[in-house]
Amino acid sequence: MKFSFGLKQYISAAAVALTLASTAFAATAYINQVGYRTTDPKEFTLFEGSGDIEIKDAAGQVVLKVTPKAASRWNPSGQDVQLVDFSDLTAPGTYSITQGGQVLRSDLVIAEKPFENIAKAALKWYYYQRASMALEETYAGQWKRDAGHTNPTAKLHSSTGASGTIESSKGWYDAGDYGRYIVNSGITTYTLLSLYEHFPDYFKTFKWNIPAEGTLPDLLAEIKYNLDWMLTMQAADGGVYHKLSTLQFPGDVMPAKDTEPLYVIGKGTAAAFNFAAVMAAAYRVYKPFDAAYATTCLEAAKKAYAWGVQNPKVAFDNPADVATGSYGDGKLTDEKVFAGMEMFISTGDVSYKPTLDPNESSIVPAWPEVYGLAVYGAASHPTEVAADAATAKTMLTDYANEFAYAATKGFGVVMSQEDFVWGSNAVAGNQGIFLLYAYYVTGEQKYYEAAKKVVDYLLGKNPLDMSFVTGFGTKSPKLPHHRPSTADKVTDPVPGMVVGGPQPGGEDIGTKSWECKDYKTGQAATSYIDNRCSYATNEVAINWNAPFAYLVGAMEALNAGYAPSFAVEGVAKGGTSALKPSILRNRGKVETAPRLRMADQKVFIEKNGKRFDLKGHHLK
Repeated sequence: MKFSFGLKQYISAAAVALTLASTAFAATAYINQVGYRTTDPKEFTLFEGSGDIEIKDAAGQVVLKVTPKAASRWNPSGQDVQLVDFSDLTAPGTYSITQGGQVLRSDLVIAEKPFENIAKAALKWYYYQRASMALEETYAGQWKRDAGHTNPTAKLHSSTGASGTIESSKGWYDAGDYGRYIVNSGITTYTLLSLYEHFPDYFKTFKWNIPAEGTLPDLLAEIKYNLDWMLTMQAADGGVYHKLSTLQFPGDVMPAKDTEPLYVIGKGTAAAFNFAAVMAAAYRVYKPFDAAYATTCLEAAKKAYAWGVQNPKVAFDNPADVATGSYGDGKLTDEKVFAGMEMFISTGDVSYKPTLDPNESSIVPAWPEVYGLAVYGAASHPTEVAADAATAKTMLTDYANEFAYAATKGFGVVMSQEDFVWGSNAVAGNQGIFLLYAYYVTGEQKYYEAAKKVVDYLLGKNPLDMSFVTGFGTKSPKLPHHRPSTADKVTDPVPGMVVGGPQPGGEDIGTKSWECKDYKTGQAATSYIDNRCSYATNEVAINWNAPFAYLVGAMEALNAGYAPSFAVEGVAKGGTSALKPSILRNRGKVETAPRLRMADQKVFIEKNGKRFDLKGHHLK
């Protein structure tokens, strides 16, 4: 194409060309879209930027100017990105991020309690998942609905080894479907019980508008609704049925419209040990409120554990006529260790006590991998488990050191290429909890900071530039694979749901009308679609919400001045950062660089995990 113009035309066209060029090459800033805490270390991720960053307040005044760190590669997205530390910005408000005169974004929020509302929403979602009861407008607002699955009579499927019916109601719908599954309820309920057990004084008064259950705090009232259902799933011999569902997944209908017969399906070792562990933990938590209910939970736990010991290899697979979620698991030894640890902590009976294997490598929890929950139990009950607490601490810190270092590179998040599996956002969340346990038992700020970066990732500091929690953030999922949100005729999805997240499997891609068009990008961290068709990336699940709810709930509790009873001194922040942000910047490699640290108004040097005073003397 040829251009013909005079001098005035040339100047005008050149200016336009310059504007278009600068727009084309504008950087992208990926931030936590919900907000950063005033006292926390803070960073965002910059892609294709050049030059210093200026952060401006609402009046357009520059309040902070920072130089991005050197670029590094993040393999899951195939991007070379820079981390920008803006920890020195501590005043609450909404800010703009600019570079080279261009506004990269104007939704940067600094707040005193940035995660309080989203923690309430993530926990409130369990109320929206309740089976067997209507959700009243008083509590559910525009997402009110009729009760579903109100008939408590369920048929015993032949896979249970029995016949007839049992009475089974209440509980949480597992995911975007209406099944209820003991194994997945296990890790979910345990995670939420742990949140209360770690911060009881904080959660006694933390409320989010759900129906009252006697005098129980909201968190325990919600958990009890699921515990009550789990208790109905125990057979007379102590064994535990695997799941309660229809034979096939329902269509996109509201719970009340899913009227196919319910079946109690399967019975196995994984269900028995998961049940035993959860009920043992529930005994400790509920005893101060309702001793009789707590005793019921413990007696049920004992029976389930005994059945599991007598039947150690009963694995579950879906029967031929059943197509709902399987949650099948061929490795059952980790469930026994998990159950044994919780039983020992609650009873003191040494016959239950397992010995932790320090060489066990699969210790970041997931529904089929619960050995890490036994590690958590030992780390958080040092008085009861004695020497195993030290073993647990070592196991935690060995992994946590790697995680904390990984979080200083790339997108500033723990996740690696291998972590982008089905439910990758739950992988991230469980890595965050893992880091918080390491923080509790050591007081090392690097673990807290890396855990906080998991929250940043889930709330928008990711290559999709979106919050993965419905109803929160500048850009969030609008079309989750969640039957009530599809069928309720309400535009907005139920809030507070964590979607599964990116992963390259593409199991839901196909040519049928209900399948997805190909959304794979060739990169693990961006293979995602916000569409109802995508059960592989955009479904929701109770075990995916739980680690996120734990993370944001624990961070609010910690910063309100609370800490777990087993935690080392100085873990409770009380509104101040244990490590000044200015010290965090420009640090060397995490494992080896000496760092100036502050804790309890004392200053010391840390190197290779050891502490020294300013004269170089080793501190015990």
